[in-house]
Amino acid sequence: MKHAAPVMNTRTKVIIDTDVDFDDYMAIVYLMLNPQIEVVAISVTGCGAVHLSKGVENVANLLTLFGQGALHLPILRGTSAPLSFSNVFPADVRNGADIHYEAPFPATNPSPVIHNAQDWLHDFFINNHEPITILSIGGGTNFGTLFRTAQQDPILQAKLKSGIQQIVMMGGNILPRYITPGAVGNIEPTLGSNVIYRNTVAEWNIFIDPLGAQLMFEFGVPLRLIALNATNDVPLDQGFVDALKSIDTPAAKFLSAVLAYPGNAAGIGTYLSFWDPLAACTIAVPSLVSTQVFPLMVYQELNEEDDQSASLIVDAKYGSPIDVAISANKNAVYSEFLRVMRLSTT
Repeated sequence: MKHAAPVMNTRTKVIIDTDVDFDDYMAIVYLMLNPQIEVVAISVTGCGAVHLSKGVENVANLLTLFGQGALHLPILRGTSAPLSFSNVFPADVRNGADIHYEAPFPATNPSPVIHNAQDWLHDFFINNHEPITILSIGGGTNFGTLFRTAQQDPILQAKLKSGIQQIVMMGGNILPRYITPGAVGNIEPTLGSNVIYRNTVAEWNIFIDPLGAQLMFEFGVPLRLIALNATNDVPLDQGFVDALKSIDTPAAKFLSAVLAYPGNAAGIGTYLSFWDPLAACTIAVPSLVSTQVFPLMVYQELNEEDDQSASLIVDAKYGSPIDVAISANKNAVYSEFLRVMRLSTT
């Protein structure tokens, strides 16, 4: 008598690390709805767009979009201070993130499961026996802190290196001095007329915590960096917004409301790109981007007269090998994201 072979769970297990910005919502919703993906936990950092307590609350309530089974997904309360410097987003950006861009959640999560991020991550990886993908879309502080702890804990270090299949990190840019056409930083465009940082070479997720990013780069697990070089190929344009608006599901309606917030709507077709959702989409469909390996390190020195901090330095001797996305297929990215949005029947 023949027995059927056991059905293998082929879904990719993902831990999302987020600063709960507008594009983070897009990335989280995409992964939560994608049948190829199992989101294991969502960790929140207060170092980026959102303040920590508001970010935890917003993620908890976001889970009500995905049905009863999602309400108890672990939410990991991370840090509210970076490992280096004290760079922060402008107040208007942080305020918009705190109020979740005035987009209504379906409900208030009645019983969110909230843990200390470092404690939960330590215990999870010590006991984990399955490959995990990390989606890093909020800067390097939470996982940089974990990796720094692991430097003094050989057992944790070994479990992290065996358990993390890959990190997919939205961040950074390969400058024109290293590649043609190259990508300059995006700090000053975000600041508008209030230019509090004179930095033309860094990208925000690295700039928020240069040391955290460096700790992630050098830890020794495979890391694919979704850099501005690739996200610049996928602007957030009105055609995409209109296509999303035509999808009549709760998840698509929520994201349309996020994008309609005045501070976000002003950037459609101008300065906003498909930053974090591109990173998320490449977990399921890596072919959406073209990549090249660079030996990279994060520049750590601050000089306010000529600030190069948080820029990515290509250094064959001291850099860590990072697989960098340098271009992307805009139409394929839009198609993949909208395909998954149409799957929602909640």
